[in-house]
Amino acid sequence: METTIKAPIEAAAAALATAAALPMTATDEETLTLVRGLAQIARHLGELTAAARDRWSAWGTVTPHLQQAEALAADTTRCLSHAAGIYTFNTTRPDTTILRLASTGTARPAA
Repeated sequence: METTIKAPIEAAAAALATAAALPMTATDEETLTLVRGLAQIARHLGELTAAARDRWSAWGTVTPHLQQAEALAADTTRCLSHAAGIYTFNTTRPDTTILRLASTGTARPAA
């Protein structure tokens, strides 16, 4: 890999390793930042996979695997982005029912 490509990958890998080694005692805002960062990493993973697919397009047996990896990266990006967006929406709503459900870990209000 070229140095220009390798540096951000190494930085992302180091950041993920650090985050994974820490206990999950982060605040909600720190967790939201982490989820958004993971979405960005997934997006970059998809972009790098697309670049590899373009570069190796002559290798017909490799292309389908890279296409699948690119699609999975896109799905991961979308899921993480939606999770962050929905969390932000739910925690900034004036409706206290959602906040109460989130704090109790209950999927629906008590009858």
